[in-house]
Amino acid sequence: MNIILDRNVFLAPIAKLASITEKKSLMPILSNLLIEFGTENTKIYSTDLEISAIGYLDYKVETERKIILHGRKLQEILREMDSGDINMEIKENMLIIRQKKSEFVLGLQDPEEFPEVKEITGNEEFVVKGDMLLEMINKVGFAVSVDETRYVLTGMYMRSMEGKMVVVGTDGYRMSLCQKDIQGLKVFKGIIIPKRSISEMERIVDEKDEVRIMIDDKHVQISTGMITLISRTIEGNFPDYDNVIPENNINIIPIDKEAFYKGIKKVSAIIGRSEPVRISFLKGKMEIEAEADVGSAKEVIDIDYEGEEVNMNFNVRFIMDVVSHIQGDKIIIKTPESYGAVLFEGEEGKDHRNIIMPIRI
Repeated sequence: MNIILDRNVFLAPIAKLASITEKKSLMPILSNLLIEFGTENTKIYSTDLEISAIGYLDYKVETERKIILHGRKLQEILREMDSGDINMEIKENMLIIRQKKSEFVLGLQDPEEFPEVKEITGNEEFVVKGDMLLEMINKVGFAVSVDETRYVLTGMYMRSMEGKMVVVGTDGYRMSLCQKDIQGLKVFKGIIIPKRSISEMERIVDEKDEVRIMIDDKHVQISTGMITLISRTIEGNFPDYDNVIPENNINIIPIDKEAFYKGIKKVSAIIGRSEPVRISFLKGKMEIEAEADVGSAKEVIDIDYEGEEVNMNFNVRFIMDVVSHIQGDKIIIKTPESYGAVLFEGEEGKDHRNIIMPIRI
């Protein structure tokens, strides 16, 4: 069987699907891609049993044929080849790839050994623009926990509420919430999408895509037209994030975002990546201080504040993460009268809210 395909057209879905193939699995078959050449189109399947994906190619053959081959090796080969047509010959248990004076031979395996990958039939379905979905993931993904002992926090929580899609990430010490209006969105119960699945979503979704999201009891599926991704969701109860958001923090401090970020970055040069910095709000100024065995650092920033003096200690990485993900030129910091959660907002206000718990020292 001979197949002629444009190298770039073939590489596009392969590059998006190969990352899902499992490198260190007890099932070697999961390191492979299943390619199904059909009479209507060509489909490419990838799975690690937790995440699965299907890629679609507008290429058809007269006689259907399925092949299985190593996903990452195929990707590497295609990347090294030139733009233009490549010729592929399926011969017994081999795939021979030729272009000009180059020839590669890859061994094939039995297609019947590949796990079944099926699209889901969801209870809920809606469409969101690719740039909006990527923005929401970016704004909360950094706060998702990596601590497996609190498994429900190792994913991004997604739900709908009053015509808005809400996504939340938290590790128990900080939280980020982002919400967007979605036309025609119906109410659906919250789901928790694993952190790795979020990363794969970012990989396969382009800003210009119209992304169809489908949800059933244990899965979430996103489709871009070119790729469909199916992921298991995390079972369990996500924390009641509404009750965590402070609504009565009395000290409101507007700060220039760039000056704040530069100040934190300067002071952090003397300490470790997750060590504390002391932030003090005084009349007309903010002081950022840090101490380490090797010395100390201090930065003073002029601010528009005439309230009571406030002194707090924060994990420096948490502060830098929040500031770098807030849009706009200004950051509004809202602090409680005594110890408690501190709220960080930008120009979007309640549509993007960040909370950090201060450190007791």
